[in-house]
Amino acid sequence: MDDSTPTEPSGQLPPPPGPQGRYVPAIEAGGLVVTAGMTPRVDGVLTVRGTVGRDVSVREARQAAAIAARNALAAATEAAGSAGLRRLLRLTVYVRATPDFLDHSAVADGASEELAAHLGDAGAVVRSAVGVASLPGGACVEVELTALASAS
Repeated sequence: MDDSTPTEPSGQLPPPPGPQGRYVPAIEAGGLVVTAGMTPRVDGVLTVRGTVGRDVSVREARQAAAIAARNALAAATEAAGSAGLRRLLRLTVYVRATPDFLDHSAVADGASEELAAHLGDAGAVVRSAVGVASLPGGACVEVELTALASAS
């Protein structure tokens, strides 16, 4: 793909989730689009709560990461406006996990696969998967996304 060509997400994206506090879901500045942390919410309802490795399986956490990534992509797409997104750059996946849990990357793959399904090669990102003790609302995952907007 030509790196200067705007990328349109394939498939339907949900409306960006509303903020759960005093912040905006995503912002564009100087062609860079950054999202807030997105949890696996569908229609405003948190779909998966718990700790991976205790009450949430890797499979369930991967699915939750995919939902959170879809929400982040929706917010980034809206923030980019009519310019659209050129490509995604960075993905951070926070995994609420037990201290002995070791498969953070397997959980994060759910988010990466969701982005690739929507954007193909433009959805390939550098990524961090980080284990944490807690997340907002008891979510098992939270996703942040950084993207490059196309020139208007």
